Amino acid sequence: MGKSYRILISMLAIVFSLAAACIGFALVGNLSIFSVRVGCSFIFIMQFIATVWCVIILWRTKMNNIK
Repeated sequence: MGKSYRILISMLAIVFSLAAACIGFALVGNLSIFSVRVGCSFIFIMQFIATVWCVIILWRTKMNNIK
């Protein structure tokens, strides 16, 4: 896979993850139970962080294999 495709796939993963988190926060805003809001907000934040973390690890692994 070429470098431009890796960049494109990584950027798409991060953009879609961020969009999903934003939609989730918008839906959570309508909830009245505080503990559910906190739990859902935590899940949406961690989902975005996990995606970014996976992209970084995949890029590091690929760079280490090139050397």
